[in-house]
Amino acid sequence: MARKRRDPETDTELLEYISTGDGPSEGDATAAEPLGRKARRAAKKADKADRKAEREAAKGAVPKRQGRFGVRSMGIAYEAFQSLRGRSMRTWMTAIGIALGIAATVATVGLSSTSAAAIAERFNATEATQVTVSFSDNMRDAGFVPTLESSERVRDIIGVEDAGIFCASSEDRQASRTESQDYLREVPVFGMEPGAMDAYGFEFVEGAAFDTGHVERDDKVAVIDESAARDLGYASLEGGPMIYLDGQEYALVGIYTAPEGEAKLTGAVIVPPTPCTAGDAEYGAAQVFIRTDLGAADKVAQTAPTAVFPEGAENLSVTKPSDLRNFRKGVENEMQALLLGLAGVSLVIGAVSVSNTALVSVMERRSEIGLRRAVGAARRAVAMQFVWESTLIGLIGGLFGTVLGVNVTAIVSLYRDWQIVFDPMLFAAGPIIGAVVGVVAGVYPAWRASRIPPAVTLRA
Repeated sequence: MARKRRDPETDTELLEYISTGDGPSEGDATAAEPLGRKARRAAKKADKADRKAEREAAKGAVPKRQGRFGVRSMGIAYEAFQSLRGRSMRTWMTAIGIALGIAATVATVGLSSTSAAAIAERFNATEATQVTVSFSDNMRDAGFVPTLESSERVRDIIGVEDAGIFCASSEDRQASRTESQDYLREVPVFGMEPGAMDAYGFEFVEGAAFDTGHVERDDKVAVIDESAARDLGYASLEGGPMIYLDGQEYALVGIYTAPEGEAKLTGAVIVPPTPCTAGDAEYGAAQVFIRTDLGAADKVAQTAPTAVFPEGAENLSVTKPSDLRNFRKGVENEMQALLLGLAGVSLVIGAVSVSNTALVSVMERRSEIGLRRAVGAARRAVAMQFVWESTLIGLIGGLFGTVLGVNVTAIVSLYRDWQIVFDPMLFAAGPIIGAVVGVVAGVYPAWRASRIPPAVTLRA
């Protein structure tokens, strides 16, 4: 039969009774009853705590209130740091894998933002700055053509940088250096005002463009593209060379480089706009090419037809480049998605490297882990140490990777002459991403370490 636990409160009262010889009165007995119940409840709680401590000790765990090996989180982190210090070479080699992945991510985001800004600037340089007002062939046949005053009125419109009349020959013309036409080459011929050449952005490698004086006097002058000049044998303009177009003589005053994006002007010969203003049937209908300030194309497109041909502005057609903003946004998104995908692959490789290194470390330290388990270390403490180790490796890799990624972004931007666009949040995001990758990579090795039984030490 189990022995009944003695109530300490009752024992105290009994001693007092024996020493004084006075028994408790009726009132005293009534007051002592609740005191005895409280003591009994406290004793039951103490018994439960003792039994729980015995069960935990039997499982190899140490109760928290006796926690000699129940190391707090910061203590575990310190142990993980000391463990990494003892394996410095492996730690640095593993951290390099994370650092490369983080560097690729940071550099990708930084270069994506920087290049997107550069692309936006390039698009803005050409977006909505070209307007063309065109006459139709029927208008030309009816004798309706632009005049030099037409382009002058267009140049007076607010927002117009340059403008001029031009037209193209219906068929290529035969060009030669000599009157006897010993060597012929077929070239496209354009009638063009000097203002149109300025609007297109002609650049001359020899000589210069003809001026308004040549146009007003209807001089027989011409300029030629450098590729056509090379084919015809014009090495320079020394001696005042002539060029013959279908047998008509023109003085060659300049050799130009075709403007970027204007393939029709490559290999061409440019003459004054007399065929355009005269309605020459061998040339297409005249057009007025206009270069506008950025953002002024819409307004210029509305007013230019009236300036070109007030008598019948509604009969003219107006063209301008389509809005490229959606196209530009698509290019930016596609490029950023591609680069981030590559950075993601680098991070996955780094995470696999950390996980593999941590797993190898677990296998090498089985005896150490078994000894810790044998002397009472909880599974959670063992697992947390390995998670902390992989987290610290990821954090170190994240720090160095962020610095490397920022430097790569700066070097590439300076080399390409781009304005650096960098989100300051990346400075904090890099180490955080590295730490997260370390945590994820260390979960499985930590679980493996926590499952190592204490008996491993005895077998070793």
